[in-house]
Amino acid sequence: MSAFCIGNMLGWTSPVQPLLESGDPPVGELPLSREQISWLGSINFIGAILGTLFWGRLSDLLGRRMTAAVVALPFALGWITVLAAQSVSWLYVGRLIVGIGCSGAMINSPMYVTEIAQDDIRGRLGSYLITFLNAGCVFCYIIGSYLSFHVFTGICLSIPILYSVLLIFVPESPVYLYTKNNREGAERSLLWYRGGDIVQTEKEMALLSSRSVRKTVGITALWATKGTIKAMFLGFGFIMGQQLCGILAILTYTVMIFKMSGHSMSPHLSAIIVGLLQLVSSFGSSMVVDKLGRRVLLFISYLAMSISMFTLGWYFMDVGSRDPSLGWIPVISLSVHVVAYSVGAGPVPFIVMAETFPPEVRGTATSVIQFLGTSLSFATVKTFPLLISLLGTHGCFWVYGCACLFLVGFTILCVPETKGKPLNVILKKLNGEEDGVELQTVAPKSTIVITKMDSTKR
Repeated sequence: MSAFCIGNMLGWTSPVQPLLESGDPPVGELPLSREQISWLGSINFIGAILGTLFWGRLSDLLGRRMTAAVVALPFALGWITVLAAQSVSWLYVGRLIVGIGCSGAMINSPMYVTEIAQDDIRGRLGSYLITFLNAGCVFCYIIGSYLSFHVFTGICLSIPILYSVLLIFVPESPVYLYTKNNREGAERSLLWYRGGDIVQTEKEMALLSSRSVRKTVGITALWATKGTIKAMFLGFGFIMGQQLCGILAILTYTVMIFKMSGHSMSPHLSAIIVGLLQLVSSFGSSMVVDKLGRRVLLFISYLAMSISMFTLGWYFMDVGSRDPSLGWIPVISLSVHVVAYSVGAGPVPFIVMAETFPPEVRGTATSVIQFLGTSLSFATVKTFPLLISLLGTHGCFWVYGCACLFLVGFTILCVPETKGKPLNVILKKLNGEEDGVELQTVAPKSTIVITKMDSTKR
């Protein structure tokens, strides 16, 4: 649900933009200018940048579950500020605070999921991050088209509150507990996540022991081994690709893009259709990511995104104005772009990044990578109107297309396949060691302490 909250943040701007630009805006007395709207859509990423400075360390200090609960606080406080805003300045403040929560969710959630998931479904569970993010976007596109500004924002506020309540019923990550030398707690947690399967729990506890998990270390450890250097290189490449492909600018300005295209369909309806396609495709990705593999999905995704962006740029190069019968091209191109992103470029990088870092540096590494990612997120969303004025609408989309084409080569040359492999095997391969072998037997002295878990221990 933390990803759903991120989707609310991204999807909120598109339906409220026409309201805030109208002659009778719900906040303030004057309509917002295009420049103010661009700040409203991008300032949350400044908050996200600030959040990357501490969320990773906080996750390693408090644990994945407790950090997930803390993440709900800036979401709730931010939406309260937006709801009570009497001027555009307070809208900025609220969006900034919500952005702090977004970076916490993006950093903590993939680590949490990776550490509790079994190897054969790790990719599927990891892909749900983007699935729920897309669901949050579609949710806002739909209800924002029919509800008033304040009712819409109030509903967005209710989501992080519900999220924090649901966290009461799940235990801490067993990997995190093990890194804190709490073996008994790790066993209880793992037993809960494996549905009481004692044999599977013993097997995975033996694997944890074989990995020689160390305590959390400093930032210099990110460059201490060949494996972490490779993982950082992959992480930087993935996160730059996610931002430079233009997806956040498109999601933020969906209604505006459809208005510019001159398509006869309602801009709000077009945005809802694109959002629904994105949601369905991201759900489909979760079904195949552990079957087709990470590399295949990334290759297909980046290639389809580049084609859609080049096609959309061609349409805006006066082609659409000369031939109104081609008005379907923007809808199809944007649909292909967001569908392709949801299939591969969106979920897969978070899965691979969580799989390629050892637990003791995972939080710090994710924070450093997300610092770059949120900085680029702010830049792409804020400069989208500027790029259109400098390069033309067609030139802007062609830049995004070139970035996607570059990522095709990056996938072919640099990205390893991690599908179905135990985490210790992946880490050894990155370090150039012999392939790890998944343990098939239980360590002879491994015992499981089965105790009834009350709500205070979960």
